[in-house]
Amino acid sequence: MSDEEIYQKFIEYMNNPVWKFTESAHKMPMITSFISPEEAEFLTGFPMGPKTLEEIAALKDMNIDDLTRKVKVLCEKGLIYESIREGSVRYKLWTTAETFIRVPFWAGTDGEPLKTMAHHANKYFMDGWWDQRKPFVHPELRSIPIHETVVAPTEFLPFEDIIQVVDKYEYYSVSHCPCKMRYNMDPDYTQSSFPTEVCLHFNALGRYCVEYGLGREITKEETLGILKKAADAGLVHGIANHEENPETICNCDPEYCNYFKSYHQMGFDKSIDPSNYQVAVSVDACKACGLCVKRCPMDAIQLKFSPQATNKFKKAPVVNLDICIGCGVCVHKCKSNAIHLERKEVITKPPKTERELMEINAMASLAAQGGEEQ
Repeated sequence: MSDEEIYQKFIEYMNNPVWKFTESAHKMPMITSFISPEEAEFLTGFPMGPKTLEEIAALKDMNIDDLTRKVKVLCEKGLIYESIREGSVRYKLWTTAETFIRVPFWAGTDGEPLKTMAHHANKYFMDGWWDQRKPFVHPELRSIPIHETVVAPTEFLPFEDIIQVVDKYEYYSVSHCPCKMRYNMDPDYTQSSFPTEVCLHFNALGRYCVEYGLGREITKEETLGILKKAADAGLVHGIANHEENPETICNCDPEYCNYFKSYHQMGFDKSIDPSNYQVAVSVDACKACGLCVKRCPMDAIQLKFSPQATNKFKKAPVVNLDICIGCGVCVHKCKSNAIHLERKEVITKPPKTERELMEINAMASLAAQGGEEQ
């Protein structure tokens, strides 16, 4: 079988009705720069759901020692996921999005083949590939407020209190932000000014990252310190968008984050799902410094004339609540305490499980495709 045929079989295997490799001049360079023909051939048919090595050995008709060595190498490369839960070790193939724009960049390295792959992945992202997610009801992340920015934090529900969320984990790790790393190593983009080692993973996912050099183990106290550093810098806390076992908290760069980029530059109607909080303004306390306008990741705040304003400019923040995501980034650095987060009247819960999140988005995508075909 030729290399071209091997890659074509790999592409066909990875495609599904919701998420496909779309046609672009950057598709094949992205794939072939990172995955060798031998790797593509091995990964074709590899389970997409968790399986034991014994099950995979039978599926692949391979000696288990040879299989183990090969799988471990591909785990280090960010192509296969190893999950250890209740003493059971299982492996699955990462999805195409996780393979080409997320997992391999966690390590924070910027050499080849990542550098070439990143360049083509960034172009491919903007060239129709990511557009397939426009019908999705929920992004994979939702905003979780900076704790100190909420007026009455005692009213937090468990899934929206970042302190409660962090406290319940047993294992903590930090990796580099894949979005910032991808663009930082691409010569067509300027370097992000934000810190990169801010991508937090927990429990089974955290153990995988540390075991395979894609992150480092940290303590709970270090985790809280990273969240504080991220909030100070103006990054948005984004947690995996399901109630049960969210194993990731991203600290998102408003310019290079996949979700903010798709909102600001690609016509998506949302970035990440909003929290159950929104910005409220104390007009008489505002100094009209404009820092909240600068820090808002959604461009949801403007300084406008207000007859109630007491500052010399007679201006105060006006918030577009339709697009505010309730992250608290604007509030966190307001020295005059003129803005704060308050709970919305209507509370929205995220999907219960990751599977439910995927099913909701899959149904929406298939429904949209059906509408296009009519």
